Amino acid sequence: MAEEKAPWVTIWGRDSSSWNIVELDEEDPDQDVEGGDSDGSGRPGRWMVGQAVARWSLTQPVVPTAEIVAAVFNLPIELAADCMNFELTDHGTLEHAIQVWAGCQYEVWPEQTVGNASLAFHLAPALIVEAVDQHPWMFLSGDRADLSAMLIEHDGE
Repeated sequence: MAEEKAPWVTIWGRDSSSWNIVELDEEDPDQDVEGGDSDGSGRPGRWMVGQAVARWSLTQPVVPTAEIVAAVFNLPIELAADCMNFELTDHGTLEHAIQVWAGCQYEVWPEQTVGNASLAFHLAPALIVEAVDQHPWMFLSGDRADLSAMLIEHDGE
């Protein structure tokens, strides 16, 4: 996790609980075309990231600081501080946290491996594989003989 990346999530998406991928309604700019709050930015919402951070925090060897959250989730320090201390709900599953973590690394999620997630979450690669396999929008590619090298991939909506 020592490689420094430039955060692509620099503001929260308007809908706090989604990736905000649904385009805006041209006739009603306060709503997306499905009648929701998405802004079409593709950026994650604050609550969604907060749930992922809350779940990720459970596996950390120390109490995470905003600096640690910023480094691991590839967020600016202000957003990292803003998404901490959420009460974990049933939405905050390990598979959800891995999806959010991977999505925050790069805009199009390239090259996130089970090994990278294993390091970030302080969990065995087999647990990361199990969580990815359970998520409806993620899948693994690569040789299952080397779990750490397998790529975590995402289905589009």
